[in-house]
Amino acid sequence: MKKILILSVSLIFTGSSMMAVYADESQLISEPAASDQTSAKETPAEREAYAKSLFEGRCQMCHQLPEPDMLRPKQWKLILTTMQQRMQHASVPPLTEDETERLLEYLSERAR
Repeated sequence: MKKILILSVSLIFTGSSMMAVYADESQLISEPAASDQTSAKETPAEREAYAKSLFEGRCQMCHQLPEPDMLRPKQWKLILTTMQQRMQHASVPPLTEDETERLLEYLSERAR
């Protein structure tokens, strides 16, 4: 199985640190169970659970999880854009538009 080097520079969350992780391709994709088609049928609790699993599964792949209340919603939007670019540079599948929207909603609800 092909090994991939994942580099993560976490200037905002951990000072100036760089992390290199080798992972099998099969470890790079951590898809939550819900799909875009079921989003209209979800209860608020299911939507929150999906967003939380997305936050924990996708963000924690590369760095320690930040506290959602450490930034404001506009700052989270900028961070998500930056993280999307870093994911592309590291050949990690980026978030879908729906995933990005849900993650931003989840973080914004918990922001300061």
